[in-house]
Amino acid sequence: MQFRLLDNKGTPKWEISRWTYSPEKKRAIKETLGSFPCRYSMFSRDILDKCTTQEKAEVLEWWRVTSEAVNRERVRSQITTLSDTFKALDTLLDVIQDSPEDLAELKKHAYAFKDAVSKVVRRKSRQQKKQEAVNSVPA
Repeated sequence: MQFRLLDNKGTPKWEISRWTYSPEKKRAIKETLGSFPCRYSMFSRDILDKCTTQEKAEVLEWWRVTSEAVNRERVRSQITTLSDTFKALDTLLDVIQDSPEDLAELKKHAYAFKDAVSKVVRRKSRQQKKQEAVNSVPA
C-alpha cells in the first residue's frame, strides 16, 4: 500500500494506491484505489471495498495514525493562537480602561467568544464519544 499527499493546486489530497503484478505486461503496475481531499474527516468507503482484508487493516491503521497527528497539530496551533489572542486582549484592556462604552462592547464579544468555545467543546466531546463507540464495536 502506498499513501501519498498530493498538492493539487492549493487543495491537498491523499492518494491511496497499491502495486500489483500484471502477468500480461510482465511487470508491476500501480493501481490507484482512490483519492480524497485532506479536509475530509474520513476516506471513501469505495476505497475499502477495493482492498483485501490485510490492506483494509493497513489503511485503517494509517488513517488512525494520520488523524491523530493532524489533530495534535491542530491543537498545538490552536494553543499557540490562543496565547497570542490573550496577549492582544491584555493590550486591548489597557487601551480601553478609561472608556465604559468600549468595555461594554468588549464584554459582549467576550460572551459570544465563550459561547462559541462551549459549542466547539461540546461538538468535540460528541465526536470523541462516537469515535469511542465505533472503536469499541468488534469488527
